[in-house]
Amino acid sequence: MSTASTSQRAIFADLGRSQWYLHLSRPSAGGSGFDLGWLGAVLGEARAACTSASLELLLGFGPTLLGEFSNDVPDDFGPYETIESADGSGRRAVGTQEELLLWFHGSRTDDVWKAQYDTRISLRPHFAVARETPAFVYGESLDMTGFVDGVGNPDDTERVAVATVAAGEPGAGGSHVIAQRWVHDLGAWKRVATGEQEDIIGRRKWPGTDKLAVQAPQSHLRHVELRVDGNHGLSGSPERDEMWRRSTPYAFHDGTVGLYFLGFSASQAPLRERMRLMYGLDAADGVRDGLTDFSTPVSGSYYFAPSQQTLDAICG
Repeated sequence: MSTASTSQRAIFADLGRSQWYLHLSRPSAGGSGFDLGWLGAVLGEARAACTSASLELLLGFGPTLLGEFSNDVPDDFGPYETIESADGSGRRAVGTQEELLLWFHGSRTDDVWKAQYDTRISLRPHFAVARETPAFVYGESLDMTGFVDGVGNPDDTERVAVATVAAGEPGAGGSHVIAQRWVHDLGAWKRVATGEQEDIIGRRKWPGTDKLAVQAPQSHLRHVELRVDGNHGLSGSPERDEMWRRSTPYAFHDGTVGLYFLGFSASQAPLRERMRLMYGLDAADGVRDGLTDFSTPVSGSYYFAPSQQTLDAICG
C-alpha cells in the first residue's frame, strides 16, 4: 500500500453531536444475487450522500467480509470473543461479532437519521440489522457517570500514528476498531460517594479531569492505560499501545442508558489486552476493573476501517 494511504475522515473529524451506530450481517452467505460489486455500489452511494449532507461516515468491515473484499488485510485481525472474568463474579464482556459497521455522525439528528435509514433500506436485500444505537454528545463530552470521556486520548500530533496502520504494513492507513455498547447501572453508581467514584475511574469527576496521584488497584486507568514497565495506570514509564477514543452516551425509551464505546488502534492486540485486563485476566494481581461492577458491555465486535484509498477501490 502506498505511503499516501490516509485514514477515513470520520475517525478524526470534529464529533457531531448526533450519532448513529449501525451493525449489519448477512443472514446466510448473502443470498441469491449477492455480489461484492453490488455492496460496493451501495456503500459508495452512502458515502456520497453523507458528503452531500455534510455528515461523517465510518465504514468498518468484520474479518470475514474484509477478506472477501481485499487481500490487503492486517496480519492480526480476528473476531471479538466473549471474555469471562476469572474471579467468580460472573462478569463478562459479550462478543456479538457482525460483518459491517456504519457510524454516522453530524450536527443534525434528522440528517443522521435519514442517512442511516436510506442506507439500511438499500442494504436490506442481503444484510440484516443486527443492532443499532442512536447516541449523542452529552455536555462537555461527558459520560453519564459524570466523568469526561476521552481525557487520555493522544494529542493531535500523535493520534494518526496511534490509530492507524503504518505505511508499508498490510492494511496501511486503516484502523482497527473496537465497538461495544455498555449499559450503566446509574442507580447503583449514584449511591457511591464521589471520592469512591474517582478511585474507581482514577480521575477527578467533572469539572475536574486530573489523574489521581494514587491509583487504587481496581481503578479503570490501572487496566486501560498501558505502561512499558507493566505498571499500568501509574507514572514512571512511558505509555505504550495507546488508542484513540470516540465514545458517546445513549438513552433508550425503556430507561436503558450507557456508553457506546468506539476505539481505534494501529493493531488489534492492545484492544484485546485491555479487555482481558479489565476482567482480571493476565494481570499480576488479578483485580478486575471496578467500573465493571456498574457497567456491562452487552455487545462487542472488532472491525477494520480501511483507508480512504482502499474504500475508493471497494466502492468505485
